[in-house]
Amino acid sequence: MSELIVSPTVSFYIGGLVQWGFLMAFLYSLAHSINKPNKERVYLSLVMSASYSFSIFTNMDTVTYLDFLFSDILTLLVIIFLRRLWHNGITYLYIITGLAINSALHFFMHYDIYILNNTNYWWLWNAYAIGINAVDFIMVAIFFINKDFLCLMKLKNGLITSLKRTVGG
Repeated sequence: MSELIVSPTVSFYIGGLVQWGFLMAFLYSLAHSINKPNKERVYLSLVMSASYSFSIFTNMDTVTYLDFLFSDILTLLVIIFLRRLWHNGITYLYIITGLAINSALHFFMHYDIYILNNTNYWWLWNAYAIGINAVDFIMVAIFFINKDFLCLMKLKNGLITSLKRTVGG
């Protein structure tokens, strides 16, 4: 994929670091929840680790943004389908939000490069390169931190309360 902002070699190493992070998150979550009934983080980290491990078989020279988009959407659908296994905690919210942001960024890059045929570098490309990597690292970090450090849960609860007031009265 010659139009990637980050070179395929650097992309490979960043991807490897993220894969390793999700594997470590799985092992940490597994060890941390041995005698606990709530296995939400174990299941989520297993799904994320498996999903990101498939990129080991991806040829970074031929992959497109659409391939990344489909991968993220498939992972998102699997997590939503398996939702009954967890309790909609902080980790679930961060992973769903992170995958949605990554999907949107992949879609915008695909649209910009393949549909609009844009070859001129502009701010979206920077936002993509920084955004994808930042979101991936945040998704890995939430398994270890397990705190609402971006206040997503507060935002979600505030939106739900606001919607209930608007719809209810």
